[in-house]
Amino acid sequence: MSSGPLLDDARLSRGVGVRFVSLVVPVAATMLAVVWSLSCLSPIYVNSQVPPLSVVVDENNATSTGEKFAYALLAALIVVGCVVAATFAIVALYHFHLQFVLYGWLAFSAVSMFFILLWIWLDLFCTYFQIPYNVISMGIFVWNFGVVGLITLFYYSHPTVAQAYLVIASILIAWSLTALPEWTTWALLICIAMYDIVSVLWQQGPLHRLIKVAQERDEPIPGFIYDSARSVAPIAQPARERSVRVPEAAAEPLVLTAQHSEPFKLGLGDFIFYSLLVGRASLSGFVSWGFCVVSILTGMVGTLLPLLLFRNSLGALPALPCSIFLSTIVFVLCRLLVEPLSTFASHHLLVL
Repeated sequence: MSSGPLLDDARLSRGVGVRFVSLVVPVAATMLAVVWSLSCLSPIYVNSQVPPLSVVVDENNATSTGEKFAYALLAALIVVGCVVAATFAIVALYHFHLQFVLYGWLAFSAVSMFFILLWIWLDLFCTYFQIPYNVISMGIFVWNFGVVGLITLFYYSHPTVAQAYLVIASILIAWSLTALPEWTTWALLICIAMYDIVSVLWQQGPLHRLIKVAQERDEPIPGFIYDSARSVAPIAQPARERSVRVPEAAAEPLVLTAQHSEPFKLGLGDFIFYSLLVGRASLSGFVSWGFCVVSILTGMVGTLLPLLLFRNSLGALPALPCSIFLSTIVFVLCRLLVEPLSTFASHHLLVL
């Protein structure tokens, strides 16, 4: 029995596994950090009499389910409209070689994240663990952290440091968005996933055009992009071995695809909305949270696998729709079926 097919399968599994883990681990870490922040820090923020975050209208003022749905949909469409306008603005700036304006815009966004949101998060963190501090020490820490973050994202740093800053930025933004009302959050997630499909797959979509222009110029895509290639060494044979080896097995093209394809890149928005969904689900209980985490990771694998195997023909795929739609369906089923069953079992001392 030849060991060639077994070696090919092992190499393929190793190549696929390393690339999946390079994105699954930071996404899972972001989701867990947001859930912890929501469960431990947000109650302190809410108890300080700060009003909840609302876009235009507060769905809590609605008197009926239909009115609440209308308020939530209106707020979600307004947010998506702002995202669409910002995306087209980025494409226009990049298309007309106005990179200095584009990167100035991105730098302003980074300053807001690493100075304002981080200060609020650290204030609640120190309050929760009863860590004494003063404004001067906190200001020095936030200033140094923010300046290093700007240098990391816009100049140069160790790849692991850049990835850590992107994960921290995702945690801060996703945690801040959990202040949105429940119906508004779910409407926003569904609408942004639908927009992601159009934006990436439609030939005239803004993200599709941005990727196309970046590929034509052979330049990196402008924006906050988590590049797993920085932390994953290429799974490939040395050049000397590749130059003399001729593929023999029938599965070799698949193995070569897994070995030599570029590691995945994921936008910061994908991290944010994954974590926002999981954070919102965690407010409904452990069961809903667990199922939504599994659904998001399953949707990620379902999106990344065809992108890995058919990279030349697909180019890019939207990362949100599969995970968001699957998690939303699972969440609804949990609320309607699993949670009532769990409540019934606990009241009657039954073990499922």
